[in-house]
Amino acid sequence: MRMLCTIVGLALCFSMGGAAFAATKGTKLSSSQCSSIWDKVNATGAATIDASQAQGYVTNFKAADPDSDGTLTKAEFQAACAKGLVQDSSSSGAAAGASGADETPPAAEAPSDMPPSKKQY
Repeated sequence: MRMLCTIVGLALCFSMGGAAFAATKGTKLSSSQCSSIWDKVNATGAATIDASQAQGYVTNFKAADPDSDGTLTKAEFQAACAKGLVQDSSSSGAAAGASGADETPPAAEAPSDMPPSKKQY
């Protein structure tokens, strides 16, 4: 009986975990939606866009940039879109920190006249 409860419990956990994972992955956009977003992000009509332009639309810039050159061509953008890495920012709620860029906020500096015991590192 104990073994049956364990198996049922694990099955329940796995099924709920799969549903939670599917809910966080996001939905894939159609090809026309991706093209529309590309045109919005790339207003100048350049051959590529960078991470700052893609911010809010591309959820993981590193994964979307297979050649790691720091830019996305339209073909790379479309491929990222097909993988579900591109979202329409107006409906997705994509945050600024979702680009996948290695950005660390600067550390706060403690005033120099503060004793070492009071400084926060």
